[in-house]
Amino acid sequence: MQEQVGRVRRYYERNTAWMLRFGQGRGEAVIHRPVWMGEGISRREALHTVDRLIAEALLADGRPKRSVKRILDLGCGAGGSALWLAARYPLEITGITLSPLQARTAGNQALRRGLGERCSFRVGDFTDLPRMEGISGAYAVESFSHGHDPAAFFARLGGLLPAGSRLIVCDDFLTSARGAGTNQSQRWLSRFRQGWHLQSLMEAEQFLRIASEHRFRLVELKNLTPFVRPTPPLLSRLQRLLGAVLRITAWGSSMYGGSALQVCQSNGWTEYLFVVLEKT
Repeated sequence: MQEQVGRVRRYYERNTAWMLRFGQGRGEAVIHRPVWMGEGISRREALHTVDRLIAEALLADGRPKRSVKRILDLGCGAGGSALWLAARYPLEITGITLSPLQARTAGNQALRRGLGERCSFRVGDFTDLPRMEGISGAYAVESFSHGHDPAAFFARLGGLLPAGSRLIVCDDFLTSARGAGTNQSQRWLSRFRQGWHLQSLMEAEQFLRIASEHRFRLVELKNLTPFVRPTPPLLSRLQRLLGAVLRITAWGSSMYGGSALQVCQSNGWTEYLFVVLEKT
């Protein structure tokens, strides 16, 4: 387990600066992908589509709202989602990341934006969180699939979240589409897993079954795949080539996994889902 956690930590320690400078989320402290849901939206708006959906799921639930809700950002990256949400809504957000570099980067961003009292970031494993009082919701954006133990993830969150609170997961999932079980698809899925250090990539049905075993029921599931733009073909081929050659490096590993994701997603072997769960 510690070896698996260490791999993910090293991956982000070595790649975060590069992702922030050259990735799609540059300028926004965002590492997750943009979702082009809506006509004529900008790249910046697309980067925060998932954040807007999180806000709707956490706050527009038809129930009485506290003046401030305490939320966990599980796998917070450089803090892009937490900072965007805290700047717009009455939220106190604690971000959890395996990477000390990400925690420092996010904390510095919070101070620069005047959000130091509303956003805090700490190093930790979201399958082994300490006891925290007053948590009223949580979300995980492109981080659940990195986790080494899905059952422990839900068990720990089940112990922290009160009944009626919501847990949101936005991530890649396997599908049972035609061709998904072929040797070709398995090769590309293996590259995706290896490149991005994914340990819990699974079908949505399996994910929901594990969630249900820990008293989380499905509230909503959105398929965001149609709103994720593919990498242009020439750039995709270049990334595939460089990733294959340089995959032993952190930078090459990221491209190796990213190019494999493009193939898997275009063939329907993976899908990008936004899942809202409620603790019963």
